[in-house]
Amino acid sequence: MTREQSRAVLGLIAFGLLAACSNSIPNEVVVYEVPPPGFEAPPTTGTVSSSDGAFRNPVSPPAVAGSSVAATSGGSVSEIGQDRLNLADYSLEQQKIDAAAAERELATARSQLVVVQPTGAVPQSRGGPNIALYAQQTTHALGSQVYPRSRGIRLSSNCGRYSSSDDAQRAFLANGGPTTDRFNLDPDGDGFACDWDPGPYRALR
Repeated sequence: MTREQSRAVLGLIAFGLLAACSNSIPNEVVVYEVPPPGFEAPPTTGTVSSSDGAFRNPVSPPAVAGSSVAATSGGSVSEIGQDRLNLADYSLEQQKIDAAAAERELATARSQLVVVQPTGAVPQSRGGPNIALYAQQTTHALGSQVYPRSRGIRLSSNCGRYSSSDDAQRAFLANGGPTTDRFNLDPDGDGFACDWDPGPYRALR
């Protein structure tokens, strides 16, 4: 091979290498600069303090197209998805509208209120022992001795001090009941004072 042929071959090899390198080099070269530790990017707009050179009054970054953002109290923004509630949508004006509607509903309900006055005498509640409950808790017959009486069976003279047999039974239970019979209101020991009958109260079950 002559010297001229060797030069032609080397030229073809060099041309091929240059063509291969040109295909691997990108059209646009992107250079990335790594910031030093502690570096903070300045905001989009704002003012610079003359004392420490820091930015003041930063402006929140713009929202990304196609996404919803909500501003927080610190000035930052957070993306709102379908699983989060945007409280900004519920404005103060809407709250006033809802409050006015609630007031109208309350006024309507008050206007439809009907107060029924009693037509007859209202029975007054009586204090003291519950004689109806006492009657329902007993099962023995009227006049059958259940509690011992050492004085024997005799008529009681103390029943006349009460206006009704119910009052006598209440006083009887309030002062010791059938085990004591302090005022001798149950001489036969059946647990019922004077002529009080538990039957009507047992029927209320």
